[in-house]
Amino acid sequence: MMRPVWAALLLVTVAGCAGAESVGGSTGAAALRGFGVEVEQAVAPRVPSVHLRTCGSWGCHEQDVPLMVSGPMSALPCPTGAAPDTACSAVRLPGPGPGFGYAPVPPLTLDPVTVTVTTPDKAKFKINAEVRVTPVAVCDAAPCPSGTGTPQAKLQIAADGTVRQSG
Repeated sequence: MMRPVWAALLLVTVAGCAGAESVGGSTGAAALRGFGVEVEQAVAPRVPSVHLRTCGSWGCHEQDVPLMVSGPMSALPCPTGAAPDTACSAVRLPGPGPGFGYAPVPPLTLDPVTVTVTTPDKAKFKINAEVRVTPVAVCDAAPCPSGTGTPQAKLQIAADGTVRQSG
């Protein structure tokens, strides 16, 4: 049975992205500075990417962020000769779930920033929003010792095209 292998593989895959959910458990992976981006399920298939312009006291950082529509995880077949319960690689299948992505912002601090979220000109679903975001400190051990942690925040894109900080 592959469940233990899958659970470990999924845990390693998720821990590598070290989001706010990893607070309180040591994963061995360092948290990234930046924003998790979530898109509500109703519009996720129509929002393949967004452009983020993040401005703070340190200046501005711009980037395109590809978004994926979440679906179930599945194992890909292993090469001939592998043990029957071995998971050689994982793939996320297309699904009817919400969209998600991650935008690393290396200069991000814990100070409030202004984030402008737009979609490409030819996008099927238009987004043009500006939101004030206050990052939070995320660290491997909870609670974060004072003055430590990696600045992160989550943005949520609603079905009506509005953007807000979540979580």
